[in-house]
Amino acid sequence: MHRDAGGGAQEIDLRRFPSIPRATPQFEKRYKGRTSVERVNDRLKVGWGLDDGNAVGARRFGAHVGAVLIVHLAFATVLARAQRYEGSFGTMTLPPSATKLCELIREKGPDWT
Repeated sequence: MHRDAGGGAQEIDLRRFPSIPRATPQFEKRYKGRTSVERVNDRLKVGWGLDDGNAVGARRFGAHVGAVLIVHLAFATVLARAQRYEGSFGTMTLPPSATKLCELIREKGPDWT
């Protein structure tokens, strides 16, 4: 906060004057992260239908979001582990819980319930 000419207090507009100055490497790095988050939000809302309003009630909407996130994570895991013709982007290490789930899926087969 700073004082204006009349002696009153005036708030600083953080949208115009952010705490991290624009045109710095730190700001650019954070902004890239923000745009990637916005792309994921758009994919969830538009691609997976989270904004179509079909889920009525907080519990049902929460269940819908949870199911979509689980499926989204499963697809991301499968795609990240898949070999490509030009090779993989790198090795992916899974947490112990996901490793155990993969082992269980391999043991039970594709049609386990």
